[in-house]
Amino acid sequence: MYIWKCWRDTRWFFVVFLAIAALPMPMLAFASSFGTVIRDAGPMAFQNTFMMVVTAVAYALATICAIQEFTDKTAHFLFTKPRSRAYFVWTSWVVGFTELLIVAAVNLFVGWRVLAHYGVNAFSDAGPQTQKWNLVTPQNFIEAAVYACFAYALTFTLAAILRSGLKGLGASLGLLAGMVGVSVALQMRWGINLPLPPEQIGHLPLALSECAWIMLALLFVFAAQLVVERAEI
Repeated sequence: MYIWKCWRDTRWFFVVFLAIAALPMPMLAFASSFGTVIRDAGPMAFQNTFMMVVTAVAYALATICAIQEFTDKTAHFLFTKPRSRAYFVWTSWVVGFTELLIVAAVNLFVGWRVLAHYGVNAFSDAGPQTQKWNLVTPQNFIEAAVYACFAYALTFTLAAILRSGLKGLGASLGLLAGMVGVSVALQMRWGINLPLPPEQIGHLPLALSECAWIMLALLFVFAAQLVVERAEI
């Protein structure tokens, strides 16, 4: 089965990512003298670790999944099989996305258990409360997860279209950085607030805004499907 092939190609990377997701908070607790660091800054460390892990793993998995399937030699082999090209695109994407969700869930569970062991509320505020990212809230975790989904879909799409993991990754990072630059320029020059993933879109409720970003991410994959279906073998 093609799903098994995708899993076999990425399983060792997945194991490494699981270790990366599971180890930071236990290591912080082990290095903390009598749990003082965990009690003072554990929630903020938990939140920051989650953001960094899911974002980095999203870029890595997207690059790995796409490069395993859509480089020239592999694509030539797959595209001659009696399956639609859409099947290969979406199956590869789903396998990587499932692995991303599992990594995020492991990081959340382990971090929550470590904090609970020391009697610390995982979502208690920490640090100077001048910026929303200095607050530890469920909303920040949700927005970090939505951004990871968006980055994963965009990077996977560009890597599949360009048939190169590094080119796709570079294009994705460049595009996202360009979006930030355009947003800042519009805000400074004309006072126009251009929302960026995973920010709230206009006056839409936050939940609908996050759903809109996820739908846009799925449209990226659909665009990759259209390009791959029309590509020359």
